[in-house]
Amino acid sequence: HARAAPMQAEIDAKALSATAKKEIVDIHVFFTEWFSGTGQFEKVTEEKKDEAFAAFLTRFHDDFCYVLPGGKKVGMPYLKGIGKAFGFNKDFRIKVENIQVHPIPGCNNAALSGTYEEYQTGAKNSATNNGRRTTVIFLVKDKKLQWYQIHETWMPKEDLEKVDFSKLFGTS
Repeated sequence: HARAAPMQAEIDAKALSATAKKEIVDIHVFFTEWFSGTGQFEKVTEEKKDEAFAAFLTRFHDDFCYVLPGGKKVGMPYLKGIGKAFGFNKDFRIKVENIQVHPIPGCNNAALSGTYEEYQTGAKNSATNNGRRTTVIFLVKDKKLQWYQIHETWMPKEDLEKVDFSKLFGTS
């Protein structure tokens, strides 16, 4: 039985990491569809839109902290404000790449940390085509992931120059 526990922890760690990677992709699909009013929100009623946004907010820890690429620190009030930006930008798209997520050692699979690259096209509140490097921390509560912290930094110009945005977003 002593050998079963580490194997179970390894399986749980792999499953948690896979779940976190999927969550990173899914939340960015949500942002794309929310800001552009497309996908699941293309023909949504006000009631369903409000329900979807309320469900979105439950993915975040009450003490959620988000450091924007320019260094400003925000939290849940900022996220709640995103609700007002529904359908704001029909051309907005996000892709995430190079996702790496692993349980934080010594935390008994109760916390995960990771990194990913986020690319945006059609942005209005920043460069039209931009990229960010992101560090994320998830907490596990009642067997569910909660976003606890995000810290984004702008990608350096020389890295962005190597990105083919038309290929990445299938617009060529």
